[in-house]
Amino acid sequence: MIVFRMILFAIASAILGIGIHNRNLFIMAPFVFLVLILAIELIYFLNDTNRKVAFFFDAIRNDDTTLHFSENVRPRSMKALHHSLNQLNTHIAEIRITNEYKEKFFHEMLKYSATGLLALDDKGYIELINDSALGYIGLPHMSHIGLLKQKNGELHKAMMEITPGQSRTLKILHGNELRHLSLKVAMLNFGENRFRLISIFDIKTELEENELDSWQKLMRIMTHEIMNSIAAITSLSSTLTKLYIKKKQPIAVREFTEKNIADTIHGLEVIESTGRGLMHFVEDYRQLTKIPAPVFKPIDLKHWLNSIHLLMKSRLEDEKIDFRIKIKDSDHQLIGDEKLLNQVMINVLNNAIDALKGISKKRIEVVLHDSPGGKMKISITDNGKGIAPEEIDKVFVPFYTTKENGSGIGLSLSRKIMRLHKGSISVFSLPGDHTTFILSL
Repeated sequence: MIVFRMILFAIASAILGIGIHNRNLFIMAPFVFLVLILAIELIYFLNDTNRKVAFFFDAIRNDDTTLHFSENVRPRSMKALHHSLNQLNTHIAEIRITNEYKEKFFHEMLKYSATGLLALDDKGYIELINDSALGYIGLPHMSHIGLLKQKNGELHKAMMEITPGQSRTLKILHGNELRHLSLKVAMLNFGENRFRLISIFDIKTELEENELDSWQKLMRIMTHEIMNSIAAITSLSSTLTKLYIKKKQPIAVREFTEKNIADTIHGLEVIESTGRGLMHFVEDYRQLTKIPAPVFKPIDLKHWLNSIHLLMKSRLEDEKIDFRIKIKDSDHQLIGDEKLLNQVMINVLNNAIDALKGISKKRIEVVLHDSPGGKMKISITDNGKGIAPEEIDKVFVPFYTTKENGSGIGLSLSRKIMRLHKGSISVFSLPGDHTTFILSL
């Protein structure tokens, strides 16, 4: 079609040229108009594709997916273009429908989520908030975070001060109900827009369940220890009683023998030993419940870890353990109670040393590194026998121990001390390979 139009334009131009050369007005007059018309028509034809593509994109910008180009046209290149544009339009329409379904799905999911979610822009305006968040806040609707300041200043302050990666818990009174809320925040960037996504969750039920579970575990262990001691004392008392009573009557003095006396003395010694063990168990429990309040002071972590190494050096050398400390950055400081944290590190290191019994190449590695949210983590890894999966959840339960002479309160005390520092202690173990305790502060 382009070639045909170019030929017509060339012929008309040639005839016009001849007319101009011969100064023949009868040829010049009509062919001037014919050349102009052919030129305009050629330009229009050449721009037809551009106009259709521009028209197509205008329709896309205006969310018009009803646009359809006829495919019953010539030439074949134009037919192929129409077909491609129609296919692209159909694909865009399908994507838009899919996105609308997804958006509706996510809105419904957020609406019925038990976790409260709200997103704020840089000016504090609420971009998104679900029903759970409104329920926790205690407002029927909210368009700006400033409205919360009037309703609950403490919750507003917590939401604005918490940094990404951190979590914070606080108690608020909602009517006559006390709620324990957990807050977390994340920063989202969409182009030039920044949003603060805050999640709110009521952990009261979870805390109550965990507390009940902890008490049940504690009572089971205490009952086991106490009953074992009492059963032994009761059994031994019954055995000693039988030495002095026959047929429900006390035996005569002449029937006493040296063996009776020896057995009685031995039995009383066993009763005393068992009683002392029971008293020691109760004293351990008292120690667990009476940790002194921490005295917070700045601690140079590099110096502190080197001091711990010095304290443990004698035992580490006796056990021939390759002990290493790795500090990824030079300057680390922590606000904490050094004496209490010493107790945590010594407990963990002693457990690591005990776990290395029977290992040929013993190794303990302490690594200090930063973690998201501004906290520091200290990981203590040994290449010992590890902890079985069924025991990993029990190691922090008071009085639970797998050691023959262990009290079972070391790690329980450590967890309580870490909580007093608003930190945590956790453990990961691969049996037969390694065990890692992580202190997060």
